[in-house]
Amino acid sequence: MSVESVLWVERQAEPLREKTLKALREAILSDHLKPGQRLVERDLCEQTGVSRSSIREALRYLESEGLVESHGPKGMFVSVLTRQQAMEIYEVRAALEGEAARHFAERASEAAVAELREAFSRVERVALNDPEAYGREIDQFFEVLFTGAGNATAHALMRSLRARINFMRNTTIRIAPKTRVKGSMAQMKRIIDAMERRDGEAAAAACRGYVARSAEFAEQHFSKMAKDAPQGA
Repeated sequence: MSVESVLWVERQAEPLREKTLKALREAILSDHLKPGQRLVERDLCEQTGVSRSSIREALRYLESEGLVESHGPKGMFVSVLTRQQAMEIYEVRAALEGEAARHFAERASEAAVAELREAFSRVERVALNDPEAYGREIDQFFEVLFTGAGNATAHALMRSLRARINFMRNTTIRIAPKTRVKGSMAQMKRIIDAMERRDGEAAAAACRGYVARSAEFAEQHFSKMAKDAPQGA
């Protein structure tokens, strides 16, 4: 499949700016637009079929998500996430998701607990056979968790990191994918079990364990990149 067909924006009822943003974001997350690649507005207009103003608006939003970055007069580029940046994101995730899990266990309604269980069931159904759907359902699981936790500020902070979290997930899922997914499912099951017991401490620990395991795969990814890099690069 060509980059052009991946990026092409259909003109449907959804606002064009939203569809353009989604198309560019997905192209980055799926590695069709690669880290460090220069984003030429004229080329993106041709590939998406939308105006330069729509492209600029989308790029500004992607910059706020950390997926693209401005290099001044050189233009916009797909961001290159460093090891340190990635580890900092995992540290923030562990803190925010751990506390959200604790609060969910203590505050959420029985209906919210049932909704979280159903969200986990949807993750399980697609985990091993549909990577794209798997990522969406993982996001939905944590949306339910943060909503039930009742801290809108923490929820907003996590949403601001979501694109970079998805980028790292899509990158690291290529490392032992079956082992990675099965381990993630086991860790999420611990989260659910703790929620149903209303055990905030256990829920927080399980959530931090889930994030720590993701960070381990990220470390493997960056170690492999360093190993494979040309000497003197």
